[in-house]
Amino acid sequence: MGYLGRLLVLTALLFSAMAQADSLKPGDKVPDFTMPAQKGLAQSLREAVGYPVMLIWLGECYDCPESIVRYQILAESQEIEGLKGWFVWSSENPENKPPKMRLPMLMFSPELTNAWQFEKKPAVMLINQDGYLDHLILGDLAENYPEVETTLMRWLSETREGFLVE
Repeated sequence: MGYLGRLLVLTALLFSAMAQADSLKPGDKVPDFTMPAQKGLAQSLREAVGYPVMLIWLGECYDCPESIVRYQILAESQEIEGLKGWFVWSSENPENKPPKMRLPMLMFSPELTNAWQFEKKPAVMLINQDGYLDHLILGDLAENYPEVETTLMRWLSETREGFLVE
């Protein structure tokens, strides 16, 4: 297969993964990604297999520190139970800078070849230890916090026995 053929196949696979990520719903396998972190090492979903993941898609958020600090505290309080909490920052404007948080702040960029963007931002995804989406909570993070907290705590207690705790 020539260069053009390989390029077409790779482009089709990329668009297929992006379309799949856009239409994610509970019960679906979450496509793998690798994204650099604002500080620290890049994170890959495949490296979190065996652990529950709370993935918080921020998108453009101008009041992030005020609205997401509770998510940071919630995720940190459950780290002992094996929870991995990650924020994902994506901004159309390179002038906008992500907030500095203690949890990994993954930096989405369209130039990344092994990443996808969830278009329905903001969103909270609860991904089980096998890489499947168990819960998807869409909309304003500040308004949805009580629902996320309740859902996360119930979800962790129901599925705790399958987690690999370090």
